Amino acid sequence: MKDYRAGLGFDVHRFSKAKKPLILGGVKIPCDFSLSAVSDGDVLLHAIADAICGCCLLGDIGDYFPPNDVKCKNMDSREIVNFILKKIKSKFTLINIDATIITEKPRLSGYKKKILKSLCAIFKIKTINIKIKSKEGLDILGSKKAVSCLALAVVKKC
Repeated sequence: MKDYRAGLGFDVHRFSKAKKPLILGGVKIPCDFSLSAVSDGDVLLHAIADAICGCCLLGDIGDYFPPNDVKCKNMDSREIVNFILKKIKSKFTLINIDATIITEKPRLSGYKKKILKSLCAIFKIKTINIKIKSKEGLDILGSKKAVSCLALAVVKKC
């Protein structure tokens, strides 16, 4: 029987008034703010990449892309994902991704299909599920000051 593994990833970024686009799952979301981050701040891709790292005992993305590294400034998060996918290529096969984006704003329901399509293209699998939740006005996420994401990835050892 093949060796299956699961990993959990999490990421959070505060809102920023910087003139950068808000990007989730590789999709630009029109709104009047972006996310404060060294890279493009794509919390969805960061959480998924960390989940994959967890499955494969690779630490976390900060081990490879430290926040104080100037080479990471404005980095496209797809580069982070591609780096992690290359590290696991001959050892693991990605089986499933399940992710939950947690935010009060912007309203993302109209972008869900586009984000899902983007994720399927980035990870080259169709077994991906995303959910969008609010915090009902509670804590920093509910006070409309940040976006976070939880992700679960499952891999099979080759």
